[in-house]
Amino acid sequence: MLRWAKLNFNRFTADKILHEAASMSLLCGSCVKTQPFTTMHASGEPFAREQNYENAISSLNSLQSNFSVLQASILRKHTDDCKHINDTIKYLERVGLSLSSLDKLPAIHVSGTKGKGSTCAMIESILRSNGYRTGFFSSPHLVSVTERVRLNGKPVSTDKFNSHFWKIYNQLVTSREHIQDMPSYFCFLTILAFDIFLQEAVDVCVIEVGIGGRYDCTNVLRKTNTVGITSLGLEHTKLLGNTLGEIAWQKAGIIKPDSDVFTVPQPTQCIEVIEQECHLSKANLHIVPPGLQKYSWAKKPSLMEDACNIIELNTSLAIQIATCWIRKMQKTAQLSETMLVTKQTVKGIEDCFWPGRLQQISYDTQKTLYLDGAHTVESIEVCARWYNAKSKCDHKRLLIFNTTGDRDSLKLLSTLLGTIKFDAAFFVPNVALSSATRADAINHNFPFEHQMQRCRANHVYWVEAMKHKNGFVHESIDSVFAQIDKDFACEISDILITGSVHLIGAVLTALKLERFISARE
Repeated sequence: MLRWAKLNFNRFTADKILHEAASMSLLCGSCVKTQPFTTMHASGEPFAREQNYENAISSLNSLQSNFSVLQASILRKHTDDCKHINDTIKYLERVGLSLSSLDKLPAIHVSGTKGKGSTCAMIESILRSNGYRTGFFSSPHLVSVTERVRLNGKPVSTDKFNSHFWKIYNQLVTSREHIQDMPSYFCFLTILAFDIFLQEAVDVCVIEVGIGGRYDCTNVLRKTNTVGITSLGLEHTKLLGNTLGEIAWQKAGIIKPDSDVFTVPQPTQCIEVIEQECHLSKANLHIVPPGLQKYSWAKKPSLMEDACNIIELNTSLAIQIATCWIRKMQKTAQLSETMLVTKQTVKGIEDCFWPGRLQQISYDTQKTLYLDGAHTVESIEVCARWYNAKSKCDHKRLLIFNTTGDRDSLKLLSTLLGTIKFDAAFFVPNVALSSATRADAINHNFPFEHQMQRCRANHVYWVEAMKHKNGFVHESIDSVFAQIDKDFACEISDILITGSVHLIGAVLTALKLERFISARE
């Protein structure tokens, strides 16, 4: 029997109206000249607004594009449009961060389609293990926005985030030329990360591209001498282009003059574009070994025992990028394919922790969670093989699934079902609780109603195309687990949560497992 959750559209519509009203009030008037921050009631009367972390996140959320604005930007595409770069430069200058000051920031810049987050995390871990003070800017976050800006492997404290946020936000509000003259959500966080890394005087910062590369906000960096490009594939095609060559052109846009560029073996049309961009910039291209067997190890890392191809590929890329940067600092020869990987580098590989990616958590004696934010066919294939290897055949196999954006959710589901036989599936938006939503988790790019339409379509595909009966649609994660607790109370269950990084965050929030963001089980 199918169980359809009753949708409370009125509550979400009201929440949206209230949030948009708050957003507009935050952008009205020259209201940020005194402490505490002042905004306006709907009546037009001013009231004091404390400059705390909660209000910082609320103000940050006011900079998110809503769904209609995002669709309009897709029509413009990421072709010969430098708007994101020019806007970022403008706002940097308004807060006193010139491009020349950014030139002093020792940065490693990484773009790509698959694995750029985990590759960046491993680069950062290797550098930290070798004694360097690190910064790391990545996206998206799972639970707290502070996860996006890390110092020495840890998310910045809410106090530090709060201090930098209000300094930048106040300067931008007072210097704007019109009511909408504010940076986007991602642009603001990029500026905030650069500000923190400069003030903290990190030895090196690892910067993960948001979308694309050539016109991404992070590409205001002009002096990156070490660049990485992970595996490329078709993604964000409405923005970046419909062919691998067009995608590669976008990703290779972060290559800088005289830089060392590291990439993995790529499809021919991708490598040709990367080679051309390196030639134009007089950059040095290095294609890393696809496996780990070609390295000489001071101590073999444990991941070599059961690592799949993509993990080995990303690890090889991270080793080469991190070692190149270290040797530039030490002014020694570069790493060759057969050179020894030091014990400190191995320690960095072993210690690397990237939450929400191939992560296993024992929730209670009956339930084990398998979390992976896979959202491409290739990464879903890796996820499915990993889950199959870890999950027990005599356990109930349950799926919690959602996708957002232009992901082909039906193809992802088909890929999962080609490898795994599930006992039940739950299709749910990235909403943790039916009663409330964390401010950090608000996402106007993918409205609740739009996500519910996707969930219904996934359910129809599950029932009609895949001939599965046990498929359910819910409006929140806590509702999903209420049904699991009821229907599988006496069963040992292995629960796979995948399709969206934001879905992983919602699950961790709903189950109060936020502690697993910064630590292994």
